[in-house]
Amino acid sequence: MGKTSFILRVVNIVLFITISICSIGQSNNKLLAPTPPIGWNSWNAFEVNIDEVKIKQIADVMVSSGMRDVGYDYLVIDDAWMAAERDSLGNLIADSKKFPGGMKAIGEYIHSKGLKFGIYECRGYLTCQKLPGSFQHEQADMNSFASWGVDYIKLDACYAEKNGRLSTEDFIIYSNCIKKTGRQMLLSISDFGMGAWAWGGKEYAQLWRTSFDIYPTMESVYDHANSSGGAGSIHPAFNGLWQFAGPGHWNDPDLLEVGNLKNQVEDKAHFSLWSILAAPLMASNDVRSMSEQTRKIITAPEIIAVNQDARGHQGFKISEKDSTEVYAKPLSDGTVAVLLLNKGIAPQKIKVNWSRLGMVGKQKVRDLWQQKDIDFFNNNFTSNSLAKDEVLFIKVGTPGSPQVAGPLPLPLDKYTITKSETTYLSDLFYIMKSGEAPVYNKSYMQHPISINGIKYHRGLGCKTKSQIMFKLDGKATRLKADIGLDDSYSGQDTGIFKIYNEDFFGDKVLFDSKKMNKKSKTISIDIDVKGIKFILLDFSGNEVMGNWGNIKVEGL
Repeated sequence: MGKTSFILRVVNIVLFITISICSIGQSNNKLLAPTPPIGWNSWNAFEVNIDEVKIKQIADVMVSSGMRDVGYDYLVIDDAWMAAERDSLGNLIADSKKFPGGMKAIGEYIHSKGLKFGIYECRGYLTCQKLPGSFQHEQADMNSFASWGVDYIKLDACYAEKNGRLSTEDFIIYSNCIKKTGRQMLLSISDFGMGAWAWGGKEYAQLWRTSFDIYPTMESVYDHANSSGGAGSIHPAFNGLWQFAGPGHWNDPDLLEVGNLKNQVEDKAHFSLWSILAAPLMASNDVRSMSEQTRKIITAPEIIAVNQDARGHQGFKISEKDSTEVYAKPLSDGTVAVLLLNKGIAPQKIKVNWSRLGMVGKQKVRDLWQQKDIDFFNNNFTSNSLAKDEVLFIKVGTPGSPQVAGPLPLPLDKYTITKSETTYLSDLFYIMKSGEAPVYNKSYMQHPISINGIKYHRGLGCKTKSQIMFKLDGKATRLKADIGLDDSYSGQDTGIFKIYNEDFFGDKVLFDSKKMNKKSKTISIDIDVKGIKFILLDFSGNEVMGNWGNIKVEGL
């Protein structure tokens, strides 16, 4: 047996043992997170500057401000709570200067306020702040969390590519280890938006990130909203990630920046977007010093009610024109929540037709921020002029009416290999995107695909950095393509083409072109993909144009 084969066999044996150990035990079958989780997280307010005193003060204010009473029940302590080293038995311990009473004690204090206790860890060997991660300590750490009374685990992904495990393999382990503790603990996947909705995150966790970290600017807020409600993380044909969310499993465009933005107008737009997108409402401002305006925004009862609607339908865009957007969210009481947003500089009036909502005739319209009915309107409604970043959040219809149907999910065969035949990937919609979106059957610059003088009628034209995931569903045997920089590119930079099994965290590289420049010969790919469920096409470099010419898979 060769050295490489021996190492792979050892890794697989260790993985099997780890999964088997963690699989022992039973858990309560009660559905966690039937509606999006609501709470507070320490990161945006304090980053690493957290301590016992601050967390207790936050818990106190979550009660006194009315946050707890409108649904904010999770208090999550993010990265940098733990000591730099584990104890002599290999267990996680609190940083004794920040949390002298330990994590069990702080959890008991949080629980005493009628709140739930959330904590941060990382599935890599280090956290993002280079403190002890959970890799190879999975069961011990879940046991510790359970003994401390933890209710919510935020599991980050820094350094996870060193685990040698696919994301699905990692989360089978964590899910089983949580079950073995006997304590129900909500699991939040923080993987930079690398496709948990695609590869089945709902089998292991209750929510997953759809984006990288958010920042306190409207540009960042809109980008993150687009990751869940638009084409930021998936092919435009899906119209957002709504079909992958529902009771018990939610898309998470990251923490709230309400209270950290410039003004009340921006705060309202942000909170409205997260509410209609059925996103977790995890406040992350310093609530001890927040203004009364901020408090009213994050505790607005009718806005929160839209987010927490029991039907669990994520909102979706019904209109996008120039700088304006309109989202709809069918509710359990037969009404439809509608968000009208102006992202542009110039004031805009925005119109919504009832036909776009699946409604007809005269309908009642209620202003959810003002908490008052406006009037009845026949067939459509037009807002007053909305300024930059201003929203109008309304509810259309009469409570008690029959439920309004949402859109139909995209059929499986539009984004999945379903037949045993040769399929060009340009005939499928990608199910995850990070970076630049590819152009189908043309170069990135919309010219015919051309590599070293050869034209290709099919393929994907890309500009770095570009990562796209396709769902093979184990129904393909070979992947073939011709790759190289596009003939139109005249620069001196290089590009690298890689193909991963599932996502880059597993570091299971199926193909690596190494650096290619404009003089490089065309590389013909022919690789085994039998049994593989997802592939990630990665094209990296510096503003380089590259092509996956005639990329296709052969069926079983």
